[in-house]
Amino acid sequence: MNSLKNRKIKIFLIVMILSVLLLTAILLAFLHWSQENNKEEILTKYEVEGLAESLALEEIHNQFYENSYILLAYFVVMLLLMVICFLAVLNNNEKEIRKVRNYLQEMANSNYQLDIENMSESEMSNLKNEIYKIVLELKERTENLAKDRETLSNYLADISHQIRTPLMAITAMVDAMIEKEDTLEENNRKFVYEISRQLNQMNWLVDNLLKMAQLDTKTIEFHKEGTNIKQLVEKVEKNMSLFLELKNQQLSIEMAENISAKLDEKWMIEAIENILKNSIEHSKENTEIKIKAEQTPLYVQLTIKDHGSGISKKDLPRIFDKFYKGEKANKNSFGIGLSLAKSIIESHNGEITVESEKGKGTTFFIKLYQ
Repeated sequence: MNSLKNRKIKIFLIVMILSVLLLTAILLAFLHWSQENNKEEILTKYEVEGLAESLALEEIHNQFYENSYILLAYFVVMLLLMVICFLAVLNNNEKEIRKVRNYLQEMANSNYQLDIENMSESEMSNLKNEIYKIVLELKERTENLAKDRETLSNYLADISHQIRTPLMAITAMVDAMIEKEDTLEENNRKFVYEISRQLNQMNWLVDNLLKMAQLDTKTIEFHKEGTNIKQLVEKVEKNMSLFLELKNQQLSIEMAENISAKLDEKWMIEAIENILKNSIEHSKENTEIKIKAEQTPLYVQLTIKDHGSGISKKDLPRIFDKFYKGEKANKNSFGIGLSLAKSIIESHNGEITVESEKGKGTTFFIKLYQ
């Protein structure tokens, strides 16, 4: 917008110069025409004849050209002064615009320690003052937001402690009862095992809800380091080995040894495990799940492909929504795993997409930009 405005000013300046030059040429032509038409009248009026006539004509010509040169010099000087003034104003405007642009870039980088001086009452100065007011307001809001996040983080930690403490106590008591199950009647034994199962689910749900809250409020501090992707996936395989064995499924890992990415290993394992759990749950027994990785100059891509039942077109756009349960979801599912995985991946400057065909399986694509 500013460059367009400056271009218009320059065009206006060029048009003005051409107009002045044209006006000067027209004026000189008019004077010359006036002299040619009136010289006979001038000679007759002053009764000049013969040699005197030639001398008079020469004097008239000399006087005309002298006046023309003076007039032309006057116009040139005025034109140069106007050009210098315009260029000075234009250059000053461009400097001010560059300063404002730099202020805006600093603001975009969350640098609110700006000192904008009011040197005049010009429009540009007023604009800078308005920007400065916005900077102060944004700085105050940022500081308040940081305090709110810190407070919220403390609340979440406190809530986590308050919830987990009684759950751990109940779990410990139930585990003690299970250890002495021989002393329990058969019905009571069934109740104890059911309580244990429900407690495990409750612990899992509380942990994941707190993780989601921390991700949503950006109160988690990720410790990102260069991580070997193959080693990370092998850790996932080890953690998920029991789930794979229960359905006699195989996990095939296809990737080079040297692929790496900067990430928080603990959280990325959490994300991949949640995706893999979904693949295991929706794949039949004795099937294979493939995990592939490739590295480009821009990103590392992980691909998780299963040969399960697939996802319906109705469910596909919403599978990453919080608490969304598809038509084939397990009755014990809470609709949290994939949503949590998506939040973790996006917090690592990444993205996750999915392709699926009913009856042929599902493929998840994870891109981690470097």
